[in-house]
Formats: sequence, C-alpha cells, structure tokens
Amino acid sequence: MDLVKPAALATATVLCLALPAGASTASPAASSGVAVTSAPSTVHAGQTVRLRTRACPNRPGYAYSPAWGRSVTLLPNGVRATGTATVWSGTKPGTYSISVACQGQTYPSAFGYLTVVAAGTSVKYRVQHVRKGSHLNVRSGPGLGHRVVGKLKWKATVQGSPVREKGWVKVTTKHGTTGWSYGYYLRRA
Repeated sequence: MDLVKPAALATATVLCLALPAGASTASPAASSGVAVTSAPSTVHAGQTVRLRTRACPNRPGYAYSPAWGRSVTLLPNGVRATGTATVWSGTKPGTYSISVACQGQTYPSAFGYLTVVAAGTSVKYRVQHVRKGSHLNVRSGPGLGHRVVGKLKWKATVQGSPVREKGWVKVTTKHGTTGWSYGYYLRRA
C-alpha cells in the first residue's frame, strides 16, 4: 500500500512572520502570517533546499540564513518568489533562522526556520494509516515508479532518515533492507 495523499505532497511549511503588504515601517510583530516554505525543512549539511515566499510576489527577494551564510536571490513569478540555497557542508546540527527581504526594502519581509541534522542521524518511525493485516511498501527509490523491495507490517517500527525527499522517507527494515516509504504512512515513534 502506498497511495499518495495530495495534501501530503505539499512541501513542508516553515512558520514565519511577515509584514502586511504595503507597510513601510511596520515591525515583524505586526505581521499577517505570510508563509515561507522550505523543501525539505529538515536537511543534512551540504544539502540543497528550495525556498518559496509570497512576501515578494512582484519583485526579487533575498533570503539569508547562517546555514548558508550569504544572500540567495528569490525570483518572483507574480504570485511568489522562489529560489534555492545549499547549506554549507560544515554547518553544525541545529535550528537556523531564515530571513527574506524584498528588493528595495531595508527590513526583512518574512522570517522562518530550517533544521540541520547530523548526516548519520536516524529516527524511529511507526507505520500508521495502514489497515490491520495490510502492509506498507518499501521501494527502491523515492516514488511510485520504483520497484518494491520490501514491506512493513501494520504498526511495525522502522529506522529511517529525518530528512524527506519529495515526501518520501529513506528507511531500513529490521531485516536490513534499505528503501523508501511514503512519509504520510510513517510517524515518529
């Protein structure tokens, strides 16, 4: 079983604060809650993340985080601004702030957070949303197009990566099989 729920396909949302549209001197505390998204929101050092914000829909934005140490340009498309950043390979595990300023503004327009974990970090997951007597497929890659290499029983526990790739989690079964299962069906144990 690996039906993919459309709502679960959305990228992880990073909570943030943003200034209301048209504000010139408002503080971040007077925010309207515009979201900044990071996909994935939990990464290893050296990994690339995709950034999106609605704070700068019609002009370039600049995202900064100590995790990548420089400004990254976010290009607008009329609805949101998007871009990518690569976390420095020497970044230590922890939670790092992300700030976004739209072109022409001297103050940040949005704030968010990114979590960096150690490369060998493992998380224990329990299978959920699978009917009793059924199973969850473990696939050779992160997607339905990859072949099934194993199965996880209803309510089984498994070790896996805290980092998701397009909603999929890399897992290792108790029999030593390594593969990918869809994250909607796994919760941290």
